[in-house]
Amino acid sequence: MKVPAILQGEARTRFLQGIAFGAVATMAIGFIWGGWVSGETARLMRATAETSGRMSVLVPLCVAQFAAADGALAKFKAASPYSKENIVSEFVKNVASTSMDYSFAKACAAGIETELAKTATKT
Repeated sequence: MKVPAILQGEARTRFLQGIAFGAVATMAIGFIWGGWVSGETARLMRATAETSGRMSVLVPLCVAQFAAADGALAKFKAASPYSKENIVSEFVKNVASTSMDYSFAKACAAGIETELAKTATKT
């Protein structure tokens, strides 16, 4: 069997260099413009989306649970901006079997402030 001319001598070298360059260019273009990500980046993006989705469901429940607690809103209004997460954690221990952590308390405090702003503009 005769080997094609493209795979002989200098042409073979250029052919293999073209394959290598094409593979590298495809990967570079894919990662830069194509939106390709590594496995670790994809895992982080998935975790962020999962947390964001869970928070969008749990924060309104947390706000309602906090508003129903006796004296919670008065204490929240009197607290400094840096301690509002602690006030939320004090009155709401868990929401829908999800325990309160700092990021959840911070999101809940932001939701409470939004609700307070809405009620302030209505009156």
